[in-house]
Amino acid sequence: MEKQKFHIEYPTDLERKNQILSIVSAGLTKPKSFLSYLLEMYQQLGFRYLFRDATEILFTTCLALAVMLYGIFSLKSSLDMQDLYSFIFTLSPIFFFALSSLFLVRALMKDTFSVEMTCKYHVFQLAAFRMLIFSLLTMLMNIALIIVLSFLFQSIQILDALLLSCSSLSLFSVLYLYALHHAKGPFATYLMMASWLLVNVLPATLNQNMYSMFLSHVPTYVYGVVLIISIVLYVKTLKKLIAFRGAEGVL
Repeated sequence: MEKQKFHIEYPTDLERKNQILSIVSAGLTKPKSFLSYLLEMYQQLGFRYLFRDATEILFTTCLALAVMLYGIFSLKSSLDMQDLYSFIFTLSPIFFFALSSLFLVRALMKDTFSVEMTCKYHVFQLAAFRMLIFSLLTMLMNIALIIVLSFLFQSIQILDALLLSCSSLSLFSVLYLYALHHAKGPFATYLMMASWLLVNVLPATLNQNMYSMFLSHVPTYVYGVVLIISIVLYVKTLKKLIAFRGAEGVL
């Protein structure tokens, strides 16, 4: 009996290449986008864990708002329009710094810090999520304060003041994250805040009129460019902070 011969069609090089690519793409985990990663973190941990110090955050918010409002109304008679712009630029990031440092410095000084760094969502990932929320909250708070200032100082340019405040906040946020990512020790954040105040208060002390005139006469588009660049750098630095795992267990 004559044996039946089978004809096997071998795949072409292109077909083999496509099959390999499909197997590899199905087997590898697709990288998540920044926002989808944060959303997944929120869904898995929940608001209660991410903001387990919500009472302290609320107290700090109310205290900061009360202090700023008191400062605005008490200095209304002594502040002129030129001083107002340097006041806005210098103090816009204060609220963000207070809320961000509230959790982070405490976590860095805890005895369980090294253990928490081995968790699925470690200290810096939680801090990055909170910083993003706090930056948005600070921006809204600054907008509300500038609206209050617009009623007290009729000649204030609201758009210029808003861009100045947002540029100051975003610029400080980038510098804050950069210091946090590269500096050693839990008090690097305090050093960053002290440096910010020194850089802004010193020229204002030496020549208040010149510094205030410089801030108020910078073209609007310059503040817009600074704001856009700072936001891009801020998101990129947040991504690095999320991916960071300290080998020594400390910053």
